[in-house]
Amino acid sequence: MRIVLINSLYTPHIIGGAEISTQILAEALASEADVHVLTLGGQKRGEGLRMEKISGVTVHRLPYSNLYWIGDGKRRGVLPRTARRLTDLYNPLQVGAVRERLEAIGPDLIHTQNLSGFGAAVWTANASRKVPIVHTLRDYSLLSPVSSPLGNPALAKLYALSSAGFSGRVSAVVGISSHILNRHTKAGLFPKASRSVIPNAVEGEIAAAERDFDRKPLRIGYFGRIEPEKGVRQLVEAALPLPAEVVERIVICGEGSIRQELQELCRQDPRFVFPGKVKPAEARSLMAEMDANFVPSIWEEPFGRVIIESYQVGTPVYASAVGGIPDAVWNPDEFLFPPGSAAVIRTKILEFHSLSGDEKRSIQEQCVRHCLKFTQASLLGQHLELYSRILSHRPELAAQAAYGQVN
Repeated sequence: MRIVLINSLYTPHIIGGAEISTQILAEALASEADVHVLTLGGQKRGEGLRMEKISGVTVHRLPYSNLYWIGDGKRRGVLPRTARRLTDLYNPLQVGAVRERLEAIGPDLIHTQNLSGFGAAVWTANASRKVPIVHTLRDYSLLSPVSSPLGNPALAKLYALSSAGFSGRVSAVVGISSHILNRHTKAGLFPKASRSVIPNAVEGEIAAAERDFDRKPLRIGYFGRIEPEKGVRQLVEAALPLPAEVVERIVICGEGSIRQELQELCRQDPRFVFPGKVKPAEARSLMAEMDANFVPSIWEEPFGRVIIESYQVGTPVYASAVGGIPDAVWNPDEFLFPPGSAAVIRTKILEFHSLSGDEKRSIQEQCVRHCLKFTQASLLGQHLELYSRILSHRPELAAQAAYGQVN
C-alpha cells in the first residue's frame, strides 16, 4: 500500500507539535507501507522539487508558491501575514504542484495534516483519480488563519466557509481529541466523512521516577509557553500565598511574553524558579522531580501533549477543562478544574498536599498505565484499522492496510 501524507512542514523544519506528530505517524506507517510526505520547502518555484529519504519515508519538498515560506521564522507585518493566509483560500499554483506529485507517486490513500501554505483546495488535486482522502485535525487553521477561531470572527467565518466547501471531498476525518473534531464538524466541515478520534502518540520512555511519596511539602511545575492564554499567571497567583510548609518549590519552565512580568511578581519569593526554555531531556528530568504538574490553559488546546509527557515520568497532572485536555487527563473528575481561577488551582494544590503517600503511589501507577494509550504502537494500529475501513471497497488494499503487507 502506498500512502501520501501532506503537511505544511516536515523535519527538520519544525514549528510545533503538528510537525512532530506527523513525523511520528509517517515513520510508524513506514514499517507497514510505502510512505511519501508532500511538504513545503524553503525554495522558490524556479528552484524545483527536492527529494530525500528520512527514516524510511520519502520526502518531497515542493517549492512554496506564496508571498513567503511558512517555515521562515522571520517576523512579518500584519499585511504580509494576512495576504499569505488569504492566498491559502485558493492557491492554484500550489494545488497544481500537488496534483503533479500525486500523479507521479500514484498513492492508494492520501492523508492530509496541517494545510497552512497549501490550503484546503489541495483536496481537489486528486479528483481525477478519486483516491480516498483522510484528514487529521491538529489545530484550528481550517476555521481561522489565527491560532484560535475565536480571535477574528469575521475572518474565521470566511475560512470556515472555504474549508467546508472543499471538505466534501474528504472520506474520513480524524480529531486528535473529541473537542477539536466536534469544533469542526459543528461548523459544517466534513459533511460526508466518517469521524474518528485518534490521539497523538507521544514519544518517550515510560519509566516512573523514584520518589519519596510521604515527603512534604510539594514541588509543583509548569511546562509550556508563558503566555496569558496558557493560564500560567493564575498558577503563580495560586501558589504565592501558600506557605512553605505546603509548597517548597514552583518551577515555571518556558519562554513567553509575560515571563519577565511574572518573575517580577515573584521576585521576593525564592521558591519560584524560571529556567527558561530547555532541551526536551532537561524538561523531562525537571518534570520527574515534581510532585505534580499543572496545565492551567485558558484557550482551547487541541491536545495535551505535555500531560502525557508528565505521565511518562510518573508525575500526575492537574489541568483545566478546556479544548482537548479532558481527553488526555487520567481521572478527569479529580484532576480537571475550571479555567481562569487562581482560587480553584490553589484548592487543587491543597487537595494533593493532603493525600497520603500510598494514595500518591497509586496515582503514579495509574498515570503510567494511562499513558500507554498514547504510544506509537497504538497510533499505528488505529490508523491501519481506519485505512482498512476506508479501502474496504478495494479488498486487496484493505488487507494490506490491516495486516501490513507492503505493495
